[in-house]
Amino acid sequence: GRGGRRRCLGSSRDAENPPRGKEAAGGEEEPLLRGIFQIGKRSCDVVLSARQLRWSPIQPESRGGDSNMNLPYKEELVEMKDIFSVKLKRRRFVGQKKGGVLLGITVFVCLKKENKLKDSAINFNNLSEDHCHSWFSCLKEILNVTEYEGHALSLLKECELHTFDGVVCIGGDGSTSEIAHGLLLRAQMDAGRDTDYILSPVRAPLPLGIIPAGENRRYRFI
Repeated sequence: GRGGRRRCLGSSRDAENPPRGKEAAGGEEEPLLRGIFQIGKRSCDVVLSARQLRWSPIQPESRGGDSNMNLPYKEELVEMKDIFSVKLKRRRFVGQKKGGVLLGITVFVCLKKENKLKDSAINFNNLSEDHCHSWFSCLKEILNVTEYEGHALSLLKECELHTFDGVVCIGGDGSTSEIAHGLLLRAQMDAGRDTDYILSPVRAPLPLGIIPAGENRRYRFI
């Protein structure tokens, strides 16, 4: 966790950056980051805002020096609310568990299709360490719900749990442990139990779902 929120404004093009959430002319949200990544076999102009991650193929220049405007142009995007995790993508040798050659960033998306949740991964390839770490840090900051160590515990102790059907944790073992502790602690408090010494704890009333999203993990829904 961390004690305060850090702004992730920046650009690989060294443009002046607006505050997060500020809207540009026309009602569009100003970008937090803008840079070039290879997606599939195409070099793309990628733009990150607090609500969306958008990209479009870079148009090749004609012999006269102008972009070829006759080529098909298609912008794609994912909503940040549909992204559940992000990790640095590395190439490692067999048996290698740490380090490796940085290849880019992988973004994990979950969309609802025909009443079912379907997850997918999008690879944003770029060999620059600084470039990828800057984007990774900014994406992680946007995705983070808890802002400091113990924040999840505080939220679970204060919120009205009876209004929820369950709790889902997206994170590593530390986040999972904190939320499980918070659910059990809240159950003892609601039952009037002494939270300092419990031999037979009251069962937490809400189910806990876990989506592993810590570092160096392979992600899947469980």
